[in-house]
Amino acid sequence: MEMKKSIITAILLTVSLVAISLAQTKKPADISTVIAAGTVDGSRYTNPYFKLTIDAPNATLALNPLVSPVGARARLLQVQSKQAEWNDRYTFAVLADTLTEYPQLQSPAQYVRSVRHQLEKGGMPTLREEFQITIAGVGFTGAVLQEQVPSGQKYYRGLYTTFRSGYILSFDVEAPSEDKLNQVVSRLVRFMN
Repeated sequence: MEMKKSIITAILLTVSLVAISLAQTKKPADISTVIAAGTVDGSRYTNPYFKLTIDAPNATLALNPLVSPVGARARLLQVQSKQAEWNDRYTFAVLADTLTEYPQLQSPAQYVRSVRHQLEKGGMPTLREEFQITIAGVGFTGAVLQEQVPSGQKYYRGLYTTFRSGYILSFDVEAPSEDKLNQVVSRLVRFMN
């Protein structure tokens, strides 16, 4: 009797592992499908593929400003605030990159670190290395860098990344302070269950 239980448990475990493996290796939707899923209606962007909604009142929303079908990546949305005061301005972008294009990639932290290093080489100093953050109930890895405009004013750039539906989903946010980065992300982003 005990041997039957062990065999049944082993079979169930094997079936479960095979199912998980197949689910993880399932090819994600083509980038054109992901792009087509996104729509803008007034100040709202929705993308059912990622179960994502961005609400950006008093801002200009540009749909799919950059698409690279060869690399299977896209800037799905670019948001530019319309505020006149420097302390109220921000930009916000939604980016998608096919996870299968990076077979060596193990985690969102590894991806953020790689992007951060590229930006550092361009002269942008890091203020906060990779950290965990929850955005609208979803776990992300973030990093914060600092830039300067020609007039000398400093602003902050936050990179926030997660793996979702076979893609590397990222938010690229710019704002005049680190606190404003956090406010923008928490105010604009919602995920549907």
